[in-house]
Amino acid sequence: MAFILKKVNGTAALGPDLIELRERAGLSIEEAAKLSKLTPGFIRALEGERWSELPDPAYVERLLKMYVTRFGVNDSYYLHKYREGLRLRKIEKDASQFLPRPVKVSASAFLVTPRLFAAAGFLLFILALGGYVVYQARTITNAPSLVVSTPEDGLKVNQPEVVIKGKTDPGALVMVNGAASAVSPSGDFEQTIRIPQGTTMFVITAKRRRGAETVEVRRVMYERAAAATTTSE
Repeated sequence: MAFILKKVNGTAALGPDLIELRERAGLSIEEAAKLSKLTPGFIRALEGERWSELPDPAYVERLLKMYVTRFGVNDSYYLHKYREGLRLRKIEKDASQFLPRPVKVSASAFLVTPRLFAAAGFLLFILALGGYVVYQARTITNAPSLVVSTPEDGLKVNQPEVVIKGKTDPGALVMVNGAASAVSPSGDFEQTIRIPQGTTMFVITAKRRRGAETVEVRRVMYERAAAATTTSE
């Protein structure tokens, strides 16, 4: 590391020392800024000791240390001058004047977009799952639909059989007078039942394994056809 000999500045002034350091290296402010990767405005504020133009003192101290070490000198001398300048100007006691003003930031500003999408997706999943559970619960507990297309209530037939035909919800169980009737996957059912003479009441129920049931009642009257008579002349 190269060492630069300089006359010690006995005052607390930092600016003249920084100007001397830069000029000994034969650099302009713009060249020093390029070397240190700092802005020319920041270097001018340091050299001119325009304290009000400088950011947070702790941040400035880190930049100052980085700046002077670019010239191959010990940073302790310059940091001491900087801290002494702060002390004399009571900046440490009233540092809030030189700090950026606090800005109110809403909580939403801290949400990273991927996390927001993940949270939204999770919320949608929960809502969909909840809706599905509610739908399934209603499907299980609610009574299924039941439409009996034949026979009509009060139907009179002259044959000893009747066709019970209708439609219910897929998966529902259909009973006719307590006996199970075959139900297709689409919910259609059909059953032919022999009946005695007179009136027969059919109780058709549709239900699920759990939950209420739907009931339809049909009354069918069977009367034998009168025997044909032959009239002799």
